[in-house]
Amino acid sequence: MTRFSTLVPSSCRKPSFPFKYFTLAAARRRNTMNTEASPSAELHDEVEINSELIHWDYNDPENPFNYPTWKKTMICALVCVHTTWLTMCSSAAAAISPDMRNEFGVSSIVSRLPVAVFLFGLAVGPVVLTPLAEDFGRKKVLTSCLAILYIFHIPCALASNFHTIVISRLICGIAGSPVINSVGNIPDLWKGDDVTGLWAMNGWAYAAEFIVLGPLVGSYINNAMSWRWMYGIWGIVGAGLLIPFVMLVPETRGGVILAARAKRAREAGRTGAWAIHEKLGRRSAKQIMKETVLRPATMLFTEPIVYCFALYDGLNYGIIYLAVEAIPLVYAQYGLTDPKVELTFFALQIGFTLAIPLFYFQRKATAWRERKEGRQNVPEHKLLWAFFAAFLFPISMFWFAWSGRPPINMYVSLGALVGFAISGHIIFLAVSDFTVESYGLMASSAVTGQSFARENMCGILCLVSVQFYENVGYEWAGTILAILATIMGLFPFIFYRFGPQIRKRSRYAQELAQLEEEERRRLKFIETQFYIKEAERGAHPAS
Repeated sequence: MTRFSTLVPSSCRKPSFPFKYFTLAAARRRNTMNTEASPSAELHDEVEINSELIHWDYNDPENPFNYPTWKKTMICALVCVHTTWLTMCSSAAAAISPDMRNEFGVSSIVSRLPVAVFLFGLAVGPVVLTPLAEDFGRKKVLTSCLAILYIFHIPCALASNFHTIVISRLICGIAGSPVINSVGNIPDLWKGDDVTGLWAMNGWAYAAEFIVLGPLVGSYINNAMSWRWMYGIWGIVGAGLLIPFVMLVPETRGGVILAARAKRAREAGRTGAWAIHEKLGRRSAKQIMKETVLRPATMLFTEPIVYCFALYDGLNYGIIYLAVEAIPLVYAQYGLTDPKVELTFFALQIGFTLAIPLFYFQRKATAWRERKEGRQNVPEHKLLWAFFAAFLFPISMFWFAWSGRPPINMYVSLGALVGFAISGHIIFLAVSDFTVESYGLMASSAVTGQSFARENMCGILCLVSVQFYENVGYEWAGTILAILATIMGLFPFIFYRFGPQIRKRSRYAQELAQLEEEERRRLKFIETQFYIKEAERGAHPAS
């Protein structure tokens, strides 16, 4: 996870300068600066002409880092609620695909398109919507996208043809992508090394993993009412959940808050007021294309850390969506039918729940390695608990493949699903953390590339899941997945051992070093100018 810092304590000799806020602003820009330009030249004119730099005051109550714990918890909880509802929505359509196949006369693969295109929308949506959230504020973008997401459940529920459902679901996926990326609200509220924030990140990941209960809820609604009401209820409940979100969740992006404060100051007559986010925050279309399309695509195909872990995490999450379709087939052998067969998904949810406290041991292992090596903030330490998952992942897949059939007791294979879910939670967090720590200011591009690959892999596996299991055979289909998990399970060990050498050979190593140096120069320049202005105010106090 990206590191975030608090403000500098006040001093009786010189005014408190919240200099690390500017490090935060630069880090969140994810390399939007021109590395050839001098930061001093870039900001010099603004500092000379304008007299009032808007910044955080010490213990500023509007600074999200200073929110009381109850408020941070409330914000995080409301974001997680919508994350849960969205991910369940993505998979719930799997439970009603047979009914839509019968009503619209489409094939088995085509009937699963509403799930697949939703995932494709989650893959492409961040290209446009994530930069908007960073530049104009998370609250505005999240609220607008959630409204669009729930509104477009109406045409799904009232559709007279299958094309309407597919197009509406694609729009829902695109609109829902900022919610999947709403994890950015957590580092807005807690520093990167804050234990509470780290546990909040685990909680957010757990909220996203309620995806496995989507088919269960969808199946019960479909059996009690109809598949149309499944879409209708999802939109109605979502709209109801949006009300407390709009009323209670404030803007949490620090740069946007300061820019709004500067605007209010100018409207009040303080014409010299300005904020860093106003000068450095807004990006051109060319910059956005570079950061969200060109660089992520390049990193996805040229950076070993990015493409190897994209495949690993893609397989991890792809199996979840594949299981949404395959598990009912496996347990139909035991005589289970809809909606009771979907109750088996609780085994996965139990595994995800059991994985959360394992983060405690990851922190203990990291502290032990830091003491032993005498160094901190080492990216490879994020992979320590992935070693356990690298073994558990393929073992649970082999276990499920050869135990999910009569006369073997059904609960034996359900235990395998619990093991898989534990490993899945760990892999998701370990991969994300390691990637972010490895690429620093370019982490957003690296993670975007991985997310794009992961969501598309999930969509493809969802489409071919039934045919894969039926044509290959239940046992050998699971075995193939287990073999892939075994091979990819080598990745955490390889990158733990050779990660530093791989990063040094990266084509982005020199550019990343330039960005970090530019950030340090800009920070020093802004800090110097701040103290100069404060000294002038002290020498000429207002009468």
